[in-house]
Amino acid sequence: MLGDNVMVKMDPENEFVQTPNGFKLFIDTTYEPEKHMVRTGIVEAVPKDLSCKDFPWVTENEIQVGDKVVMYYLAIQNCLAPERRHFIKKGKTMWIFIKYNNIYVVVRDDKIIPINGYVLVEPIEDPDWEAKVAKAEKAGLALPDLRGLSKTHVTYGRVAYTGKPIAQYKDEYKSDKGIDVKPGDEVVIKKIRDIPMEYEYHAKLDGGRKLLRMQRHNILAVL
Repeated sequence: MLGDNVMVKMDPENEFVQTPNGFKLFIDTTYEPEKHMVRTGIVEAVPKDLSCKDFPWVTENEIQVGDKVVMYYLAIQNCLAPERRHFIKKGKTMWIFIKYNNIYVVVRDDKIIPINGYVLVEPIEDPDWEAKVAKAEKAGLALPDLRGLSKTHVTYGRVAYTGKPIAQYKDEYKSDKGIDVKPGDEVVIKKIRDIPMEYEYHAKLDGGRKLLRMQRHNILAVL
């Protein structure tokens, strides 16, 4: 059944959240399921070769058995859909068969490795705004925050982790060529692309640090 699928043993259900002072609280995961769905697990089988037949891009396999992976939650939901049943369940243990292109990140030997052309970015304040605030404070003025009225639909971030760029997209208008970014670079991205890698309730990657995931072609500029 593998094909271009990866067999992943899912991590335990997110039925609890832990408060900063150590208390565990039971939560209703049916409310806003996208924020509570388990999206991590351990790889137990990988395809021998990738055909990339149904992928939006062409890529090589970078996943190994034993890797921890972070996956696209909607793809996980599709695996669990009754009409698809791309899963095996024994007691509370669940294995899913998920398409390779729906995996964002591999964690191997504590090293975070984005795959499928993804880049992980930590959100930061608008550098131009911060410079204006600093200038105003130096002059003894308080600058009113009117950014909520701005029509600028961009987000600023600092690159945290990068992987290999996509060599070829099937959409001829998409390309990673010339978008050379490295950890520490400050970038501008479309507002609609500032998608959290994990949601705060259950964030574990890199100590729970808030990270956005995107592909290189979604980066508008490197500052």
